[in-house]
Amino acid sequence: MNDDNEKFGKESDRRWAPWYIYLVLIIGGNYIKQGFLEDAPVYVNVIATVIVAATVFALVTMVYRSVFTGRQRRR
Repeated sequence: MNDDNEKFGKESDRRWAPWYIYLVLIIGGNYIKQGFLEDAPVYVNVIATVIVAATVFALVTMVYRSVFTGRQRRR
């Protein structure tokens, strides 16, 4: 690999949190959501699941990038 590809690979790896962080938090969020929406219709559950997944994805990504950017600036 040349230097450009190595640099791009390292930068792109740092843009996203590890997959298991997303997975654990989305499953946990859906578990909590299910406690509130036990008797809700299916379409309400689907909409709530999409909202939970999108919110968790956005928050984890923002926090991960802000933490990583902070560490990168200190170096």
